[in-house]
Amino acid sequence: MSKESALRGTMLTVTRRYAAGIDVGEDAVRLAVVSRWLRANAAVCVEQLECAPLPSGAVIDGDFVDRAAIVSALREVFGRLPSGGAWRALRCAMALPASATITTRISLARLMEAREPVPAAAGGDPHGVLEPAALAVDWSVQATGDGHAQVAIVATARRHVEARVETAAEAGIALPAIDGEPTAALRAMRHSGSVELDGDARYLVCWLESRGLHGWLVGSRGVENDVRYPAPEYRSISEALHDLAGKDAPVDCIYAGGQVELLAHAGVPLPVLGKTFGCPALPFESAPYCNGAADIAAAHRRSPRFATAFGLALREVMQ
Repeated sequence: MSKESALRGTMLTVTRRYAAGIDVGEDAVRLAVVSRWLRANAAVCVEQLECAPLPSGAVIDGDFVDRAAIVSALREVFGRLPSGGAWRALRCAMALPASATITTRISLARLMEAREPVPAAAGGDPHGVLEPAALAVDWSVQATGDGHAQVAIVATARRHVEARVETAAEAGIALPAIDGEPTAALRAMRHSGSVELDGDARYLVCWLESRGLHGWLVGSRGVENDVRYPAPEYRSISEALHDLAGKDAPVDCIYAGGQVELLAHAGVPLPVLGKTFGCPALPFESAPYCNGAADIAAAHRRSPRFATAFGLALREVMQ
């Protein structure tokens, strides 16, 4: 590579941030590469979407059973990326399945209370409950609708984190970040909502995986409610989503990502869901953010299964 090309690549990396989201599912490895100019309100652009199938049993319930197969798939998808320049400086994030994580939330004020410890039963004693060496723990502070703040504490078995870091390293990939699949998918679809809907819109986000539905109600204040299905209190996905939406105001849109075909299996395909709520019901698509990248396969652009990979990469370019 010439000195001029090297300089151009270095300057591009300084002024535009690139990141990769890696979703290792039970059926395939999916990779999304996105970029964003480092200025306020700059648009996010999808640069590349790649997918490599995995043999049955390579990943089971979040465990990397056949690491050799996963390493091969990772090398395959990364091998399709351009070499040199800004592509060498990719920040990468990989997902953890919901089944491998435990999340608890507690008021920030209660957590900072020094006079008496928060009972472990309340899920608020991270130093007593979530500190064992077998666990990896992360946390974030989130605003609530009443103007206060709460701390979200997420824990997973350390072996899940180590498996991902070590497997990525075997494929020649440095892995500085790991995030949950549902969180990443929610981030991707909230990005769609922020671009496509008015600021005061009220909409549902649905992410579907083999274990069921993760649903969120998003409004002007952010995430206002969430739901999981199956759950003993709900007889159907439809009932869970109606409870999630509430009766205070209509829903303006529904976004769905992941294995959206599971909605049809449950008797509520997206068109039926939209008709039930009287609003558009749309599968997540990366297509609106591909910005003329002609070499991205149409099937990948339209696939709702890229929501997690997109959301992972989005986190890295927005930081």
